[in-house]
Amino acid sequence: MTIDATQPDFDVLRERAYNLRWASVDPDVIPLTAADPDLPVASVITAAIADYVRAPHLCYGPALGLPAFRAAIARHFAQEKNALVHADRVIATNSAASALALVARQVLRAGDEVIVQDPVDFLLGESARRAGATLREWRADEHGRFTIEALRALVTPATRAISVCHPHNPLGTLWTRDEVQAISAFARERGLTVISDEVWSDVLLDGAPFHSFAGESGEHWIVYGLSKGFGLAGLRIGAVVAPDAARAEAFAAAQGFHHTIEGAATLSQVAAVAALEHAHAWRSDFLVHCQAQRDLAFTRLNALKGVRIARKPQATFVLFADIRATGLNEEELGQRIERFARVRVVPGSPRWFGAEAAGHIRLSLATTHAVLDEALTRLERAWSAITA
Repeated sequence: MTIDATQPDFDVLRERAYNLRWASVDPDVIPLTAADPDLPVASVITAAIADYVRAPHLCYGPALGLPAFRAAIARHFAQEKNALVHADRVIATNSAASALALVARQVLRAGDEVIVQDPVDFLLGESARRAGATLREWRADEHGRFTIEALRALVTPATRAISVCHPHNPLGTLWTRDEVQAISAFARERGLTVISDEVWSDVLLDGAPFHSFAGESGEHWIVYGLSKGFGLAGLRIGAVVAPDAARAEAFAAAQGFHHTIEGAATLSQVAAVAALEHAHAWRSDFLVHCQAQRDLAFTRLNALKGVRIARKPQATFVLFADIRATGLNEEELGQRIERFARVRVVPGSPRWFGAEAAGHIRLSLATTHAVLDEALTRLERAWSAITA
């Protein structure tokens, strides 16, 4: 199975793929690191970019985003995320990462407490800290799930918001409709804002459905991006879905969108529209590919002495492996993996995922079958030396 007519151009990736990836490692190292797919994007996306720049005028777009972009996001949420969203709630942003920071700055004040999952992608906590808030850690249960019971126990009079990653990076867990509704109802009951990072919501495995917090009533701010499900990381295109149109306008005014301080590149929005409207077949094939990569890596990594992955992720194209039984910490094991196997992984250190990530490593699987097979083979052959 191929997801497009071409295979990755690894010479180009070694020139362009930074952020711990091909351009950031030695030539003989395979990077299973940052969640930026190696695979070529859908040809309809590159065609749309080429068609747009054929007319030599690269002008400012509307402050909150192109109407076609805002409408495409709204349709995408209605069709695939069980959330009826009007386009006037959507604001185009310079990446999902930037959107997280802007939303945190919009809704938080110095001294507020924010409940953040632990482990979780560092950007959620970083965004809250930059807004002056302090963190309270919502830890997963023994099944890797974040429960409403644990959430209730964390709220104090200073709690202002719940910041979540849904689907979850790095665990790959996915809340059900009932869980989303229960968290949403609890937030409304306690007067809390929900900030939901849904950047992984286009990478659902085994046909799992997705239920966005955007479909629930309440003070819910949704962050979305196209870096994972469509491979558009370098275009830095994201979106905020505000609770309603009035708060979308207030957000845009407060964060500088009307003064060109913030905003998204028009060309990136053109690419995003093409992805959302015309790359359905590409993404369908991509999900099949990601599922096969997950199954392959899950089986072979679990066969390594001292490695345990308790369950297959329901979403994402990453695996989070428990390596505590090796007797090595995550930083040392990562260094040994690169030294002896010439493969780079992301250590589950607090700087990346929080304190509960210690004793784990994360591997990104969004490469070709051949590259992943080679990386796993290198690990298998070198494992005795790595763990000696």
